[in-house]
Amino acid sequence: MGAVGRALLARGLTPVLPSGHALERQRAERLAAAVVGSVVAPPLRLPQVAALIARASLAIGVDTGLAHLAAALRVPVLALYIATDPALTGVCGTGFVRNLGGAGTPPSVQEVLTVAAQALRA
Repeated sequence: MGAVGRALLARGLTPVLPSGHALERQRAERLAAAVVGSVVAPPLRLPQVAALIARASLAIGVDTGLAHLAAALRVPVLALYIATDPALTGVCGTGFVRNLGGAGTPPSVQEVLTVAAQALRA
């Protein structure tokens, strides 16, 4: 999150980190502390999270329902895979959707930044 978050901030974007429960919130707060200028979203219900995502310029996330929701809302999505195979559960949609990495092969920071730049130009 550090290098990617700082690169997004340099482009004028504000990384927003949602969380679903206390442990996720603690993780989001640690990540936000490492990227000054990012924001931890307050606790939100699903309709509120959907409204937040719908206003995003770009969604970058791991294989969770929120990445799939972003694709359904036609927000450009980069879904990052580290432990699972995107061929099995990858995010799909009719907008800009890219699944990066895979089981045992996480995407590099440079790959994420390159594809994020493509998404922001699309």
